[in-house]
Amino acid sequence: MTGGTPATRHQRILCQLVADVLGVGDVGIGDGFVALGGDSIIAMQLVSRARKAGLRITVGDVLAQPDVEALARTATPLAQEPAPVADRGVGPVATTPIMRWFRERGGVVDTYNQFAVLRTPSGLTEPRLISMVQALFDHHDMLRLRLSTSGDEADWVLETRPVGAVDAASAIRRTDVTGHPEQEWAALVRQESDAARDRLRPTEGNVLQAVWFDAGPDRQGLLALVVHHLAVDSISWRVLAADLSTAWQAVERGAAITLDPVPTSFRRWSGVLGEQAQAQATVAQLPGWLDLLRPGAARFGDRARVPGQDVESRDRSFTESLPAEFTEALLTTVPSLFNAGVNDVLLAGLAQAMGDWHGRRGTAGDGTALLHLEGHGREEVLAEVDVSRTVGWFTGLFPIRLDLGEPHRGDAHAAGAAVGHAVRQVKERMRGVPDKGVRYGLLRYLNPLTGALLEEAAQPEFVFNYLGRFEVSDDDWSVVPEYGTGLDDTGSGMPMAHSIEVNVATVDRADGPALRATWTWADSVVSEADTRELAESWFRMLRALVAHAREPGAGGLAPPDLTLSSLSLQELEEIQSDLRPF
Repeated sequence: MTGGTPATRHQRILCQLVADVLGVGDVGIGDGFVALGGDSIIAMQLVSRARKAGLRITVGDVLAQPDVEALARTATPLAQEPAPVADRGVGPVATTPIMRWFRERGGVVDTYNQFAVLRTPSGLTEPRLISMVQALFDHHDMLRLRLSTSGDEADWVLETRPVGAVDAASAIRRTDVTGHPEQEWAALVRQESDAARDRLRPTEGNVLQAVWFDAGPDRQGLLALVVHHLAVDSISWRVLAADLSTAWQAVERGAAITLDPVPTSFRRWSGVLGEQAQAQATVAQLPGWLDLLRPGAARFGDRARVPGQDVESRDRSFTESLPAEFTEALLTTVPSLFNAGVNDVLLAGLAQAMGDWHGRRGTAGDGTALLHLEGHGREEVLAEVDVSRTVGWFTGLFPIRLDLGEPHRGDAHAAGAAVGHAVRQVKERMRGVPDKGVRYGLLRYLNPLTGALLEEAAQPEFVFNYLGRFEVSDDDWSVVPEYGTGLDDTGSGMPMAHSIEVNVATVDRADGPALRATWTWADSVVSEADTRELAESWFRMLRALVAHAREPGAGGLAPPDLTLSSLSLQELEEIQSDLRPF
C-alpha cells in the first residue's frame, strides 16, 4: 500500500470498500484499484457497494483512475441523481446476442446451466431456507423467466412472470449428510447437482433448482444452486450470494427480508441492446469487424471442426493451477509495470505460447491467431444504466486477432522479454477494440443486414474467458470454488462451439491467489496431448513474464497510454530504451 490517509467522506468510504472487495489490509488514497489486483468484474462489486453507501461511481472510473483519491473526485452522492426512470422488469424480454448465439449453437436447451455451491450456516432450517430462496425469486425477475418456442424451436419468446409466480418450496431439495464425512460430500454434490440440472424446464418457468446438504444443527452444510444459463452469469452469482447473506441476517433477527434494490431490470437492458443494434454508431463499426475476421489466421488442428460433431464432455476437460508465487505478481506487479489489465497480461502469455505451439505444427498461417473473448457484457458505453445488481445472462462475445510470438524454446530470459513486448502489443490491440467489443454482438445477432455479412466471415475456433477473482472462505454463504466458479455445465448432447475453450479464474486462498484454468477441446480437431502442451506452454510463458518483471527496466508504455501521440509501439519502445540509462 502506498498509503495516504483519507481526509474526506468519499475517500474514507471508497478506501474501506476497495479494501473489502479486494480482501486486502488498509487502503490509502494513493493506492490504485488495478494495482492492488482489481479487475472489471470486481469493479462491478465495488460500484454496487458504493451505491449502497450512497455514492455513484462507474466501472470505467474505477478501472481508469490511478488511485482512490482520483476515484473519490469522480464520485457523486446518489441524492444528486435525477429520479430514476420507471423500470418494470415483468413482461416480454427481447432475446439478446448471447441468447441468439446459444440458440444458433443447437443442442439440448433444458439442461444448459451454471451452478455454484455455497456454505450454509449451522442453525439453518428448511423453512428458513425456503423463505430466503423465495426472496430471491421475488426480487430478481430473471429467476421467474419462462421460455416459449415454436414447433421447430426456431423462434424463442421470453417473458418474466409476476412476483409470486414461483413457489420456492417446489424448487428446493434437502439431502441429509449428517452421517457422511466431508470427504464424501463432493461425489454426492455432483450427483445431486446433476439431478437438479435434469429437473430444469425453462419452458415451464423452472430455471432454478436448489439442493441443501444438511449437515445438522451444529455444522455448516452446503447449498447447490443450479440455474439455467438464460437467467444467470458469473457476476449474477456474486449478487445472489450477497443477497442470501443479507437474507440470512434478517432471518436470524426475525426481521422481514429486504434486499438491496436492482436499479435496472434485465428486460430494460435487452431493450437497450435492440435499440442500439440499428444505431449509426453501431453500424459504422462493421468494416472494422469484417477486416478483423479475414481468413488466414493460424489453424487449430489439421481438420476443420464440423458443427455438431463434438459435444461437451467432462471427459475432455482438465484444470491446471498456477501457484500463488506467480499469480500474485500477474495480478498486481506486472499489470502495474505495463499500465495494463489482467486480461492483457494473460492474453500476451497465451499469444506467445500459441506462437511456439503453432510453430511446431506448421499451422501458424499468417502469424496471427483469431480468438473469441468472453466478457461480462455489462458495458456502460451503450446507455447510462446501472446493471451491477441485475441478475441475468449478460455475457459478451467478440473476436480479437493476436500476433503470434516467435518461439523461445528453453530460453526463459528471451521468452520473458518477448512476453513483455507482447503485453504492450496486446494492450494496444485491446484498447483499439471499439466500445470494448459490446457492439459486435449487436451487429452479428440483432441486425439482419450486418449479421449476414459477419456470419460469412472467418470464425474463431478458440475462446478465452477470464472470470475474475473468487475468495476462498469458510464464511457462511461464501462460494466453494472446489465445485466450480460459475463455469457452464451443459448435460449431454450440447455441441461444442469452438475447438478449444479456456475458462480462467483466480481463487484467493489463505496462502495467496492461484490462477486456475479449465481447458476443453474438440476431440475431432485437437488431441488431449496437444491441448495439454499448449496449456503448459502458456503457464511457462506467464512464469517467464513474472521473472522478466523483476528485472531492472522491465515494463513500459504503449501508444494508448499517451494522450496525444501518433507513435507506433516500435518507435515508443526505442525512445524508452534510449531514456533508460538516464
